Parts: sequence; structure tokens; C-alpha cells
Amino acid sequence: MVTGKERVKIALSHREPDRVPIGEMGIDYPVIEQVLGHPTFYRAQGKERAAIWAGRRDEVVESQKKDLVALVRKLEWDFAPVWLTYSDQVDYRPRRFLSEDKLQWEDGEGNVWHAASTESDALCVESREITPALLEEMLNTPPRVDEAQLELVRYLVQEIGKTHFIIARGWHAPSTWLDGSFPLSGEGLAMPTHKFLMLMYDDPQLVHAILRAYTKRAIDYGRILIAAGVDAVQINADYCINTGPWLSPAKFKEFILPYMQEEVSAFKQGGVFVLKHTDGKTWSLLDMMVGTGIDALHGIQPSAGMDIKRLKEHVGDRVTLFGAIESETLINGTLDDVRREVEYCLCNAAPGGGYVLTSSNSVQAGTRYENYMTMIETARKQGTWPS
Repeated sequence: MVTGKERVKIALSHREPDRVPIGEMGIDYPVIEQVLGHPTFYRAQGKERAAIWAGRRDEVVESQKKDLVALVRKLEWDFAPVWLTYSDQVDYRPRRFLSEDKLQWEDGEGNVWHAASTESDALCVESREITPALLEEMLNTPPRVDEAQLELVRYLVQEIGKTHFIIARGWHAPSTWLDGSFPLSGEGLAMPTHKFLMLMYDDPQLVHAILRAYTKRAIDYGRILIAAGVDAVQINADYCINTGPWLSPAKFKEFILPYMQEEVSAFKQGGVFVLKHTDGKTWSLLDMMVGTGIDALHGIQPSAGMDIKRLKEHVGDRVTLFGAIESETLINGTLDDVRREVEYCLCNAAPGGGYVLTSSNSVQAGTRYENYMTMIETARKQGTWPS
């Protein structure tokens, strides 16, 4: 019997496994709780944040571990995401609140965060001051990662690592990152994107210094996760929005591509597969990204013009495609809409291998449980070979 790990590896080698692999890099807590039938702290947004501030770190991490494994097994995913979780030696409470409703605060490093409500996820709206001393530390001092932060990774590798493909990713709670090549809200370089883009013109040498340091730290984190036994690393800065890249292809080639290439090369030298995540309309950057040697592309967004049939024809012989069931369809569509999208992806991306069926980004809060289960069931029923 083919395991999920084997199934994903076969797809990554551009061969056809017994069926199309399935899984998600993220699924928000409302859907998890419907699947498992009990509350969870895995991707629980404001609920998770409040528990951490209240000193319930062990409870949160235990829920992440047990519920993620239970979710993978119940939904029969072939892969699972992992990240560096909370330390048991760090006080994650805010340094100070910046609003009366406590929805904006400054963390212990000086980053400013904002949440739309007590239940929602938070975004980093202003990064700490990036000083020469900070950049020097990142370049020359290994990151402080304690054993408690590896608790989630080690648990999944032990429990399902022999049967499932384990993908490391960055995460913003706590802030650890596997991609230092572009601003990410809370995952590494939290500088507002517009400020970063202006800095390319105002002080290009500083931009290179920043990216050099944050990329070095991303590689350090990745190597720690590789040593813990993951099968792949996903670098996940969003280079694009729905209408196209944040910056011109020329600026991307000058500023971003060298650091993406450095990350890809370092992780592949570590003996793992490398996935690149980016949402949005990526056509003008696509060949440059694929040229770095990535094994797979994740975050394929049809609503931004990223048709998976065209992608398969253009780069399907060079990278494996992870996608591309619209997150919006899972939230607002009908069951028939979901079935049609799954069938379209299977028909146009699965032949010849090199395809893993996922949502276009993640299974977001607001997703209809019935829609996601229909996506999974249709993929299982129709995603087998020969078909």
C-alpha cells in the first residue's frame, strides 16, 4: 500500500501515484472544530493569542500537536505542515497596549500588532527598528531555538513522519520565518511593503543589507527544522497580489531573486524538497522563480489569473503544482461549484504526475464545512489512476 509520504514524493518526481495527493498548509480553527468535534488551539487566532498571554503555553502546544495529527488522519491527508512553536522560556505578553480596546499592542521586540477583533488573527503593522547591530547579530549569531520550540515538529515526525510527508513552514506566532527575501507580516521582515519598496529607491544598499541578514536567519531556522526530520521546506513570502507583482520584474531580479536563490540552494543542499508559496498573479516572475530550482509551487490562485491548465503547460515539466481550489469557492460556492473546480484541476493538472490537490491558499475561517468535505471526497473518488 502506498503511503502519503510516498504518494507526495512520486508526485514531486513527476510520476503518477495511485491517486492525487491531498492536504493543506493551513486550515483555520472553525473547520477543524467541525471535523474533530471539539475546540482547538491550532490556528485559533485570537483564542490562541489570549491563551498564550494567559500563560497557557503547554495547553496550546498540546492542542496543536494532538489536533493536527488527528486532523491529518481523519481527513486522510498525505502531507502535514509544521513550524517552530512557542518556547516555554519566553513571556509572549505585550510590552504595552496601544489602544483602549487592547486590539493594538507592542510586543517584546518592539513590533506593533493589530487585530480587527478579540477573535481574529493579528497583523504586524510596523516592524521593530532595524539597526546595524540587529543585522550584525542575525548575520553572525545563530538564532536561539530551544527544545520546547521543536516540540510540535518532533511530535509529528515521530507520530506520522514515516507515513506522511512533513513540510516545514514559517509562522508568525511566534515569529519565525523560512523566507527572508521579502516583507511578511510577522514572519521575519515585518516592514510595511510600501516602506520596503520605497527603500529600494532611497537606500538600495540598506535593502540588500536587510535582505542578506533576514535570509541568513531564514536559512538558520530552516536548517534546524531539516535536522529535526522534515521532508520539505516551504518559503512563503507573497511576491504578488491579484493584479501582479509588488515590484517590477527588473527590481525583483535585482533585489529579491538572489536571496530566494540562496534559500533554495541552502535547503536543497540539506537534502529536502523546496516549495515556493506566493499568492496572486505571478506570470511575470514565474520563470525566474522556477529557475531557482524549486520543486513545487504553492498558492496557485485562479481568481488572480493563474489558470492551472496553462500553468501545467508552461512549467508543469519543471515544478509540481500545489493547488488550486479557490478559497473563495470553499467559502461562498455551492457543492457543485466545488466539484467542478476539483474536476477541472484533476483533468488538467494530474496527468503525468506533478500535482497535489489543495486549496488556493488555505482553508480559511468562513469556509463551509460541507464544501471542504466535498472537495476531499471528490478528489478521493476521481483522483485515482488509471482514470
